[in-house]
Amino acid sequence: MISIVETWLAGIPWPGILRLVVDISVKGALICSIAGVTTLLMHRCSASLRNMIWVIALAALVLLPALSFIGPVWTVPLLPGLDSLTSASGLQGEAAKEIEGPFEEAQTGAGTGAAEARSGFGAADLHWSAFVFLAWIGGAVMCLSWYLISRFGLNRILRRAEPVGDSWNRLQGEISSELGLRRSVRLLKSDMIGAAVTIGIFNPAVVLPSNTEGWPECRKRLMLSHELAHVKRRDGCIELLAVCAAVLYWFNPFVWLAVKRHRVERERDCDDCVLITGGKPSDYAGLLMDIAAELGGSGNPVMKLAAISQGSNLKDRLMSILNPSINRKRGGRRAAYLIGIVAAAVVLQLSVFGLWETKAQEKKEKKDKEKCEEVEKAEKLKKMQVNREEKVKQSWMKIAENENSAAYHVGKAIKKSGIEAGMDTYKKLKTAGGDYYFKESEFNTLGYLFLMNDKHKEAIAVFELNVKAYPDSWNVYDSLGEAYAHAGKFDKAIKYYEKSVKLNPENENGMKMIQKIKEKGEKVKKSKKT
Repeated sequence: MISIVETWLAGIPWPGILRLVVDISVKGALICSIAGVTTLLMHRCSASLRNMIWVIALAALVLLPALSFIGPVWTVPLLPGLDSLTSASGLQGEAAKEIEGPFEEAQTGAGTGAAEARSGFGAADLHWSAFVFLAWIGGAVMCLSWYLISRFGLNRILRRAEPVGDSWNRLQGEISSELGLRRSVRLLKSDMIGAAVTIGIFNPAVVLPSNTEGWPECRKRLMLSHELAHVKRRDGCIELLAVCAAVLYWFNPFVWLAVKRHRVERERDCDDCVLITGGKPSDYAGLLMDIAAELGGSGNPVMKLAAISQGSNLKDRLMSILNPSINRKRGGRRAAYLIGIVAAAVVLQLSVFGLWETKAQEKKEKKDKEKCEEVEKAEKLKKMQVNREEKVKQSWMKIAENENSAAYHVGKAIKKSGIEAGMDTYKKLKTAGGDYYFKESEFNTLGYLFLMNDKHKEAIAVFELNVKAYPDSWNVYDSLGEAYAHAGKFDKAIKYYEKSVKLNPENENGMKMIQKIKEKGEKVKKSKKT
């Protein structure tokens, strides 16, 4: 299971994902800025029109990631390429040193055969952009969790609420007729709240405080008109849109400002609706002040989040209610269509624009990327070599513990008196019989022990002994071919690799090494000609 996850993580194009996140973040900030400037220029228009602009802006923010997949078509080089930033951090001003010899993916062959030496995948192998992306995921999960907790609190209020009396239902019918609201809305009451709350997205319900039964009808009308205005405008669905934008762009202050301004204009739009239907500004302002005073002593954050005064500065809101010169007309369908068309044109244009430098720095980025890959390759090979040498040493230590190992005595003789002494020891032990044993894997380990210490002649001599002793083993030919390749004798290396592949057609390492040695030879010939 762990290996599957590691493979999945290693295969994800992290720089491309981060590039998309940064791209839509910049474009999202631009959308919010355009909406903000537009609403400022429309300060004399109704809150309904300004709210409409913010709603369309939030919808654009949510759709932008999906629309970005159709482009970019045109490039505006405002941001440097991520590849160049990545390579610059890895190079530290030094070019990668080429590893001599074609042994980038050579196998150890010690112990169990020619198993490819590869270091394990871990957090250190992830591209730095992966951690940035994972941090974004973490922030999005936290924002979504807070929203879900808030919704759970509101649903808890809804489940414990009770039906209201007939006077409230009669008043609801009158207000719905005045607002042109054709949807059926449940009216409930609860002693868990101090202000009216509209709960639900597709099937909204208005929950009223239990202590409002004795209120005068004019006061009830003001409160209920505001909540039914929310239902009329489908603010439950729009609030879900705002939450989605906040979750996707939780790190972007422009988006949080857009969400806040939308909520401000939404409340003012509903306030205007209350006043248009006959509410008296002074009575309505007094009602809001009473509710705000009651909620000020409430320790329930969910209640404060969803109450009638949510999202707006109370002082500014009261000033707007009491200002007789403010335009309170609701925008018509033509205005909505016009704003929607203009917004769609802006968003589509942004979605097909790339903000990254590409063509201008294509050659430079390619060169830097190649250098970075060389550095990473060199570091990976270094890790592989260290792991490989450690395995060989550990294997040899186990072999040396057994005095009956022929490989141990041959290695000891070569180290002390040279190759000829080792060959003589091999022959003596072979003819002596007794308790001495000869094992292919142990002689292979001995050969690699010499090879990793750059004692090519000794390694070749040991591997040749193994070839003579086990002529049908593809592994011994593979190891001998590697030793000749290390010694720079490429013709012989190819010869033994080909023999190994012939015995074992599935020896991918042997096939790769033959190809690499041939390519290396072609490069050498070309360099000599030039």
